[in-house]
Amino acid sequence: TAPADFISNVGTGVRDFFYEPINGAVHGPRQFIEGLEAGTQSLARGVFVGVVRGAANVTELVNANLVGLTADEEYIDERKAHQRLLTDALSRGNTARTFGDSLHLAGASVARSFKSGALGILEQPAMYASKHGPVGFLQGVGKALVGAVVKPVVGVGDAAVLVMNHMSDATSTQRVLPKIPKRLRRALPNNSSQKLNCVRLMPYDERAAKAQKIVTGGESLDDVYYGHLQIPSHLIIASQQCLWAIDRRSREPWCANWEEVSHFSRVEGGVRVVVFSSNAGLKSYTFYVDNQDDATKLYDLLTMHSEKMGNSSELSSTLLSTKPENLSRHAIPGVKSRQVNHIFGSCNIDHSGQDLMAKDEIDLVEQCFTRVKRMGSESATFFKTLDEEAWHLVTTWGLLFTGLSSKRCLVAGVINGTGGPIQIKSTKLVEGGSPCYTIPTKEFDPVQGVLHAGGCILFFGWGVAPNLHQDGNVFMSLETNGFVSNLATFKSRDTFAEAMPGYQVGFLEKSVDDSGWWAKMWLIVKRKS
Repeated sequence: TAPADFISNVGTGVRDFFYEPINGAVHGPRQFIEGLEAGTQSLARGVFVGVVRGAANVTELVNANLVGLTADEEYIDERKAHQRLLTDALSRGNTARTFGDSLHLAGASVARSFKSGALGILEQPAMYASKHGPVGFLQGVGKALVGAVVKPVVGVGDAAVLVMNHMSDATSTQRVLPKIPKRLRRALPNNSSQKLNCVRLMPYDERAAKAQKIVTGGESLDDVYYGHLQIPSHLIIASQQCLWAIDRRSREPWCANWEEVSHFSRVEGGVRVVVFSSNAGLKSYTFYVDNQDDATKLYDLLTMHSEKMGNSSELSSTLLSTKPENLSRHAIPGVKSRQVNHIFGSCNIDHSGQDLMAKDEIDLVEQCFTRVKRMGSESATFFKTLDEEAWHLVTTWGLLFTGLSSKRCLVAGVINGTGGPIQIKSTKLVEGGSPCYTIPTKEFDPVQGVLHAGGCILFFGWGVAPNLHQDGNVFMSLETNGFVSNLATFKSRDTFAEAMPGYQVGFLEKSVDDSGWWAKMWLIVKRKS
């Protein structure tokens, strides 16, 4: 469009340069001089506006291609979102933008790009190293250096476009009438989490539109609004990917992916939602409502996404509906002693300062095996000690493999709460760099491959060192006569546990490191009552 804009503006100036004097000469000499002056001004204005707008369009085009060299998707998305919000804000405004406003926006664009370039030098090498190992570290350093140069250039280019557009708008005689502020896009509640286009046609609701803007990030995020509910303490919003709870006083948002939600249940006065936390195990949030109608609406809104959650509603109603801190006191068939109060995952505290007791990975597994095989459910600290052993595997592994030799690891514990034996049919790493090691308590029969009632098994495995060809992830597959499950060191819907007929299975913990270096999970299997 740059050549077309230039020709249009210059053409208008040339036309006025000849037309205005001729039109003035018809009325007299004085009018001829005035027409000559007006035509000359129009020609100069047309050339200036044409050149400036053309330069702005070319700069914008160069920036759009140059930003791709950064290979930083977060920066690219942030820049697009900022430009979209800026365009929307300018189109809604009804006051003239001053040159000072344009300089302020231009300066912010430059500062934002310099900041992103500096942060990239610190963050990108570590990020690529976590994915691809030593080679990835070098790749991250290269991309960080390119970004440190290119991002400020893009920021200066964006600033120049803002200033040039302001100059051309201020010089041009074609005044753009301020647009009447537009309402936000209509929000259409969804009837099904499985059918994205199954929506309800509703009258325009400004609150629903604002809730939709929150979950879509002002149209910059790939998410879909499903519904919302105002309760006394929070604004609850459900989207295709997340559950939102925004405090109505502080405006502070809380958000969890549906995969991070364990289960939910009705309680007196409201609904309790239990989520997986990487450093606290299961954590509950209770949302109180004013009346039963709101409780039903909130429950139905959550039910729509129950298939995406970590635990089944059947197991939740029989075992997990109580507060997580009371779970250890449940009467679990086969567990001989009443357990002390413990939440699986609550021991996940950084122990980086502890002494390294293992020589290598095999020694680590053997030491853990020796300790765990002597444990039994007659101890009141049975669950607590096993959870600490699982976390010890993770922390010691982090001490054995650090820096460029880092590898990912996964530990999964299984509790037999069926009241009878379960057959361990198959344990393997579909993706990884080791066998799937079995570390059982004394209730396990290694000859028959049977875990007796009340017993537990830790399954442990690790991946290869990350490189350009492999991320080094760990993907574990477990198969028993009570359930099958797929577990991974990364957050994914492929991480699940499915009960076999006559059984129930659920996660007591699903902790995944934010950088994907480790994952720690606990499952319990029960018979259907």
